[in-house]
Amino acid sequence: MAKFAILFLAIVLGFSGCAVPNALSIAMKPADYINKFSSLDCLEQSYFDSELQRAKDGKDPIYTAINAGSIARICQNFALSNELLDIAEDRYKYDVDLESAGNKALKNLVGVLLNDTFTDYDGNLYERIMVNVYKGLNFMSLNDFENARVEFNRALIRQDRAKDYFAPQIKAAKDELAKNRKNDPNYKENLKNTKLVYDEYSGLFKEFKTSEVFINPYVTYAASVFFYLDKDYKNSADKFREIAIANPKNRLVSTINKRLQNRAKSIKDSGKRYIFLAYEDGLGTIKDEFAINIPYMIGDGVATLNLSLPTLKKREFSYKDISINGIKATQISNFDNIFATEFKIELPWIVTKSILSMVAKSTASGVVASEVGGVASLATSLLVSATNKADTRSWQTLPKIASIAMVENSGSYTIKDSSGKVIDTAKIDRTKDALIWLRSTDKNMIKSIIIQR
Repeated sequence: MAKFAILFLAIVLGFSGCAVPNALSIAMKPADYINKFSSLDCLEQSYFDSELQRAKDGKDPIYTAINAGSIARICQNFALSNELLDIAEDRYKYDVDLESAGNKALKNLVGVLLNDTFTDYDGNLYERIMVNVYKGLNFMSLNDFENARVEFNRALIRQDRAKDYFAPQIKAAKDELAKNRKNDPNYKENLKNTKLVYDEYSGLFKEFKTSEVFINPYVTYAASVFFYLDKDYKNSADKFREIAIANPKNRLVSTINKRLQNRAKSIKDSGKRYIFLAYEDGLGTIKDEFAINIPYMIGDGVATLNLSLPTLKKREFSYKDISINGIKATQISNFDNIFATEFKIELPWIVTKSILSMVAKSTASGVVASEVGGVASLATSLLVSATNKADTRSWQTLPKIASIAMVENSGSYTIKDSSGKVIDTAKIDRTKDALIWLRSTDKNMIKSIIIQR
C-alpha cells in the first residue's frame, strides 16, 4: 500500500508540476473576459494576437477561443471572431467528439487524481450551438451568406441531436455508478452519505426551470431571420413556426408568425421591408464553487471527504424589457434555464468523479502519513488541498435572456428601455430588410450591429 501511495504522489507531482501554472492563469480569466467584453473600449490588436496564439498553441483552446471570440465580435472584428470560433469548433470535434478512448481514459484519470481544471475545457452543448450561431451572424456581417447558411444549418442540426448527444453521457454516469456498486462493499451505506450532496443541489434547481427538451428558441429565431434575409422565405417560416407552436398565447410571436407564413405563400413581393430585432440581455448563469463534508466508509474505516463541487450562480439583467419603434420585444429564450438543464443532466457524473477523486486522495494521504511520514506526508497533504477544486469554467459572456421583435422598416429605428429612455437609434436603408443585433450586459453597456440585405 505504501508503494501505491508513493506512486500516487509521484503521478500527482508529475501532472501538477506542468499544469498548476496553467490552472492558475485560467483562474484569473473569467472576470478579465467579462470586463473586456463589457467595457466597449475595443482592445489593441496585440491582445487579440495573444489570445489567438494561446488558442492555436493549445492553451485551453476551447475556453480561450469562445471567450476571446465573443470579445472580437463585440468589437466588430468579425473575421477574427470567426477565426477564434473556428478553433473552438475544431477542438470540439477532435478533442471531444472524436477523442480516442485512451485520451478519454487519461483525461478521466487526471480528473480523479487532480481535478478537471488540469485538463482542457470541453465546453457544454449549448455553448457549441452558440458557436455556430455567432459564426453565422459574423458571416452575415461580412456579407458572406453562403457560409452563414452553413453555420445556421449546423446549429440547427446540433440542436436536433441534443438528446442523442446526452444519451452516452447519461449512460457513462450510470455505468460508473454500477461499477461502484459492484466494487464498493460499503456501497449501500455510502449511498446514504452521497445523498447529502444531492440534498444540497435540490434547492438550487428550484431557482431554474429545467426541461427534458433541450431546445434554445433563440437559435431557431436567428436561423429563421437569416433565411428571411437570404430570401428563403419558406425555410424562414418553417423555422419560426416551431417558436409559434411553443408560444401559442404570445401575441407578438403570433403576429410575426403570420407575417412570415404569408410571405412564404406569396408569389408577389408586396414591397414591405422589415426590421428584425435580436436582443441579448444581461449576463447568463456561470459556475461557482462550494464545499461540503460527508462521511464515507473506505475499507474498515470512515473518512471525512471534503468535496469541492460546482454550483450555479445567477447574474443580473441589464435592461430586460425594451421596445423598438413602439413595439415591446418579447422574451423567447432563458439561457439560465438552458444552462441549468445541461448541468442537471451532467450532475451524477460530476458528483461521482468528485467522490472518486477524494477517496483516492484520502487513501493515499492516509497511507503516506502512517507508513512514510515526514516530508512526503506534508507534500501529499498540500497537494490534496491544492487539487481539491471544482471546475468552474464556462463561456463568460453569454446572455441571460434573449428577446425578439419584428417591425416594418420605415427608414430608422429607435430602441427604448422600460422607462422610455432612448438607448439606441439609427437610420437604415428602408428598401432593405434588416437585422438589429443588440447586446447589453448592464445599463452602461449597449452595443448594436446592423445587418441589411
